[in-house]
Amino acid sequence: MNEVFKKRRERFYSQNLKYLRYVFNDHFTLFLLILLGALAVQYAQFLQNHTLTSGEKIGVVILLSALALVPGRFATFVEPADKVFLLVKEIEFKKYLIQAMVRSLILPSFVVVLLVFISSPLLGLPLGLLILWPILLLLIKAGLFFYLFQSWQKNGILNWTMMINAEENRKVSILRFFALFTNVKGLKSHSHRRKYLDFLLPKTRRTYEYILSRSFLRSGEYLGLTLRLLLLSVLALIFIKNSILAVVLVCVLNALLVYQLIALREAVDYQLFTRIYPLRNASKSGAVQRILIRVIGFLTLIEIILGLIFIHDRLWLLAIVGINFLLAKFYIKNRLKK
Repeated sequence: MNEVFKKRRERFYSQNLKYLRYVFNDHFTLFLLILLGALAVQYAQFLQNHTLTSGEKIGVVILLSALALVPGRFATFVEPADKVFLLVKEIEFKKYLIQAMVRSLILPSFVVVLLVFISSPLLGLPLGLLILWPILLLLIKAGLFFYLFQSWQKNGILNWTMMINAEENRKVSILRFFALFTNVKGLKSHSHRRKYLDFLLPKTRRTYEYILSRSFLRSGEYLGLTLRLLLLSVLALIFIKNSILAVVLVCVLNALLVYQLIALREAVDYQLFTRIYPLRNASKSGAVQRILIRVIGFLTLIEIILGLIFIHDRLWLLAIVGINFLLAKFYIKNRLKK
């Protein structure tokens, strides 16, 4: 059994490494180095000019502790077929789950130590507390994993369906991150009607524009991606004091979003009826272009309003307008042609 799950881990890790090559390409790596360098300089200047009070230190500790508990999920690597073929080895499988729980603490341990190391100059805590703090956080994380392990059991019998669903959700959350940079195989998405968004559906007789607009609003993949990246842009405009850095980050996030939303063109290709529509293929590309232009317009409006409130050098907001205009006018059209 251990050999089977070892092969599954290696296969999943090798898949992630393959996608990481597309994530950390030359341009993104250069941007990341510049961003980290700018943040390091700002952090150093903040340390020189500010001293936290006891109450502020408590608040920072609570905030960082909450952030440290987010990364890392219980990785079991179970698959749907296991609830049939491993059912007879449930006792042995529980021993494997304990090992998997310990292994799942590796990433949280790294994140906790990194956060404590970065925040130690700011907090100025005694050495004893700096050692005790990450230990307590890891114990809390281990307790959360153990609680999850117990929730998968009822009267000592494993609930395989819950366990398999949790593992699929874990893998999908990782693949969605890679989907920001490249096309990802095996990424599952679910759609459901959101009545409160029906007013956004266009009043049009253009077939593809209507059904692709419905796909955008009802698919968690497209709408969720848009909202997540918009939230990151909003946070960048609010909390990054360097105007140039904030604007550059917003432009990069907008470009990443448009790059991924191009896939909306194939959103309904799996439906048989779309293949018999008496419509030209070019009408689909035109529909995608009109939808993405509306999305970019909405993003630009939100970003400019927040930029006028929080950005000091407001002239840099023209860069956001310019980049978004280039994305809408030229980039989308050229990508759809290819």
